[in-house]
Amino acid sequence: FANAFFNRGIANDAKKQYDRAIQDYDQVIKLNPSYTNAYVNRGVGYISRKNQFDRADWSHAADDWSQAIRLDPNHADALNNRCEARSKLGQAQDALADCDGALRIRPSDDDALKNRGFTYLKLGQFDRAITDYDAAFKLNPKLAEALYGRGLAKQKKGDAAGGNADLAAAKAMQTNIVEEFARFGVN
Repeated sequence: FANAFFNRGIANDAKKQYDRAIQDYDQVIKLNPSYTNAYVNRGVGYISRKNQFDRADWSHAADDWSQAIRLDPNHADALNNRCEARSKLGQAQDALADCDGALRIRPSDDDALKNRGFTYLKLGQFDRAITDYDAAFKLNPKLAEALYGRGLAKQKKGDAAGGNADLAAAKAMQTNIVEEFARFGVN
């Protein structure tokens, strides 16, 4: 019964028992290889189980999200998650296509805007990064990543005062934000 394993996987995710959740999603996929959300959730499990960047886990996650997209090309969460993974794995152009796809489906998705802003930041397209980070932060004022990314983009454009203010506010919201961005090659 695939749904039972899927629900237990969700429960294990909630308890932060990601390896057990992944095993449950494996079982769902074995029983029903077209269960789209099992791929989506297993991908999230891969990247949630460690506190540091692990290319192999992000690659496994991206593969799962690719499978979910093959099953449902309009799965906004899978597109957004794969955007984030591709951006962090250095596949910026592919990441942009995924974020654009997610935003076509859900134009007001603060997470997709944040992920596209991050991708633009990595590409050195600071005006576009600021635009996306502004929109994400407007939708969700608690999104420290959008504030921090916007601060970095402002600094890169020469706005030291505005950038420093955003960075300080983001650090107050999330104490490990500097390390999180550095982990993905952005500082």
